[in-house]
This record gives sequence, C-alpha cells and structure tokens, in this order.
Amino acid sequence: MNLTRVSQTPDHISLSWSGEGPVRILKDGKEVYSGNDTTFTDTGLEPGTTYSYLMKGEKTIKVQTATAVEREEKNEDIPLQELIVSTVVEDGKIAMAWEPIRGVEEYAIYRNDEYAGTVTEPGFHDTNIEMNSAYVYGIKGVRPLELGDEEAKKKPSPLAKVIDVLKVKKSEDDMLVETFLFFKDIGRPADTLKEQPGQNHDNHVLRYTTFLEDEWVENPNVLSQMRFFIGDGRTFDPEADRYRTRAEVKIKGQNVKLSRSVGASEGYTREKELVERDHASDEGIVVKSVQTDEEKVSFLLDHSVGNPLMPSPDIVYEVHAAFYKNGLIEISGEHDEAPHHEIYLKSGDGEWKPLHRSESRGLERLAPPTANRFWRYSNIV
Repeated sequence: MNLTRVSQTPDHISLSWSGEGPVRILKDGKEVYSGNDTTFTDTGLEPGTTYSYLMKGEKTIKVQTATAVEREEKNEDIPLQELIVSTVVEDGKIAMAWEPIRGVEEYAIYRNDEYAGTVTEPGFHDTNIEMNSAYVYGIKGVRPLELGDEEAKKKPSPLAKVIDVLKVKKSEDDMLVETFLFFKDIGRPADTLKEQPGQNHDNHVLRYTTFLEDEWVENPNVLSQMRFFIGDGRTFDPEADRYRTRAEVKIKGQNVKLSRSVGASEGYTREKELVERDHASDEGIVVKSVQTDEEKVSFLLDHSVGNPLMPSPDIVYEVHAAFYKNGLIEISGEHDEAPHHEIYLKSGDGEWKPLHRSESRGLERLAPPTANRFWRYSNIV
C-alpha cells in the first residue's frame, strides 16, 4: 500500500492510495473508513484545521494535513499560520510537503538541529530514520521583503523598486530579507504509528520572553546624557529572571489566562552612573480572539512594548496558538529581528520545551521597514 495523493478544500480532506486488500482508516482512534476502495474523503470539516489519519492495510501509514482557508480569511500578519503542511510517517520513512511560500526559491532542511540538505521544491522524504528515536524537523526559507497585499504587488511600491535596484542578497542577516522557519515535532515514529492515541495533557504554559544579551547597550543618541542602557547579560534560558518583557499564557482545558511582566529600563552616563530607572507599561501585552470549538481552543497573543526612557520603536510580536483536544499543538508567530526572542512550552508536569529561539540582529531591526521573522511549531498525533 502506497499513499499517492492528499488533497484539501476548506471542508474536506481526500486520501488516495494504491495497493490491494482491505484498508481501515482511523481518526483520533475512531474508525472512519473500512473497505477495499483506494480513496477516502472526510467531509464536514472546519476550515484551517489540522486532522490526522492512521491508515492500516498492507502496512501502517500516519497522515497529518489541514483543511484549506479562503484567502480573505487568512491572517496576513502571520503567513505561516494557515500554511498547509502534510506529514506522512510509515515504517522507515518520514515525508513532508507544504504549500510553496511565494518568493522563496529554496528551503534548508534541519533534522534535530543539524543541517540535512536544501531542496528547491516544497517537500522532502527521509529514509534514514530509526523508529524508536525522536525527530524534530526544521524548514527555513528566505525572500526579499514584500510590502502590501497580493494585489498591490502587481504594482511595486517605491520601496520594492529600491529593493530590486539594490539586488538584495537573500541572507537572513540582511535588513530587507524576510525569514520563514517552521518546525515539525514528530516524536518517535513508532509511537506515531500506534493505533491507540497517547496520553494528552489539557494544561499547558506558553512562555514568551524578550531580552538583551549584552550587559550594556550603547545609546545611539549621542546627544543624550544616558550613553548606556543596562542589558540582561545572558543567553537563552527559560527560567532566567532578567528580561525586557515576559508573557506567560496558561491553558487549562478551554480556559486561557495571561500573566505579564516588564523588566526595568535603566539609563547610565558614560561613566556608568545611573541617570534614570523606569518600567514600561505592560498594557501592550494582551490575549485576544479566544475561540473554542469541538476541536480546539485558540487565541492571539499581541505584544507592543517600548523603552520608557526615550522615544524608540516598540518591541512588537504576534503569536497565534491552537491547542487541540487530541493533543495536537500548533503555534505560529512573527516578530522583529530584535532583541532576542525565546518561546517555550510546558505541558502537564513536564520540562520546558523550546519552540523558537531567535538572536537579535541589531536594535535597528526594530524600526520599519526592516523585515521580520515568521515562525511556526507543530507536533503530530
């Protein structure tokens, strides 16, 4: 038995396969098909929702994919949120395919944080796996900054013309290059192919922290009495108590609760003498658009916090998170390329799991029109 096609609309998913003999298909541990056909269509589904199917015939295959979303319903701020990613797991093989990201010409593939190769088409398969080893795949792509909506791009903006004239190199360190990074947490393939779903947690903690790696940060305003600002003097650490901002969202069943904190800002003279100390308001950190249905609970986390000691661009990010009743987790976001960003998840009594960590590429990256970073994390159940 070989899977030959996966297709989606906003309300159905179709699977096609080749091979002889009866096939059973289970969704969330419940049988939804049994027979000798070579196609199956699941109907009445929710748009923009991920579903998993376990196919059992001559061999066992796990398929995870998502229903489509109409263009006008998509979240333009987080383009990876509704990106359809299909994952297939079978004995000795993991395959992934995703919708092409406009303007991205190639994708770097990482397996357990190690570079595994580059592809020019939106997909790959890995046959060098061990069924009882855990795998997390990362896919990275970059493109020159795009402005405005899809229709407006038919007539390039003045900035778009400048970008074209400059012939921007497609490096994520370039101020005018957008980076897309998404992770698929497979876990152990042997567990993924089990007929009975594993244990699911209904309580989670999502922790998002921004911080300054350096101990001291020079003020770009040379006329200011405050020549330096205090930094946080650390690297990535989910438990660190020094940071610019921290948002923590607790999910318990269908209840969502936000706690927020802002670190002190301190300005110093050239001789490192304190001039002023203040806290920015935390009112720019909010959870909104909480939605619950039969499949999941989802919400948006918005963040916009500035420097209370001087006029400067805010630290801005947005996160969309969805926690499914069957254990599936999908979290996507976008943020400025400064300062450092770190996002962790704790489920039940487990340890902090890093979802996304991004180093600062300079505080000038806070100011528009510099490009942002887009990211996404999801698991498979």
